[in-house]
Amino acid sequence: MIPVYLSDKDADTVLKRLQEKKQKGELFTEEDFAQLAIAPLMNNSNKERKDVILESLKLSKTEKNITAEKTMAMLYTLADKFLKGKDLEEVKEAVAMTRIGQMIFDDGVVRGREEGKKAATERMSMLTAKLPEENRLDDLKKITQDEEFREQLM
Repeated sequence: MIPVYLSDKDADTVLKRLQEKKQKGELFTEEDFAQLAIAPLMNNSNKERKDVILESLKLSKTEKNITAEKTMAMLYTLADKFLKGKDLEEVKEAVAMTRIGQMIFDDGVVRGREEGKKAATERMSMLTAKLPEENRLDDLKKITQDEEFREQLM
C-alpha cells in the first residue's frame, strides 16, 4: 500500500483548472472527475469545505455520464460526513437539482408508496377480521362500498 496525503494538494488549483477547462468546452477526463471527488479532502486555502463541495458539484453537473453521477454521489457522501445544519441543506439543494438527486427522490417516493400500501392493507385486514367477530356483518358489507364510512371505522 502507498499512502496518499491530500493535505499537500490544493483544491483551489484543481477547481480553477477544471473551471478553465469547462470554459474552453473541453470534456473532463476520468482523472478530472477523480480530482473533483476528492477536492473537499484537499487543502483549501481560500474556501470553506462546503464551498469546495458546492463548486465541485457544479462542475460535475456539466456532464451527463456515469462518472459524473458517481462523482456527485461521492461529493454528497463527503458533505454528509463533514457538514451539518444549514451547510448540509445547501448541498442537499444543489444535489436535488441533479439527475442523481431526482433518482434518490424517486426511490423515496416508491418506498413511501410501498410502506403506505402495506400499512393500509394491514389496517383493512384488522378491520375485516374485527367486524365479523363483533357480529357487524352489515358494517362489513358497507365498508366495501362506502370509503368515508370505512375511514371512520379505521
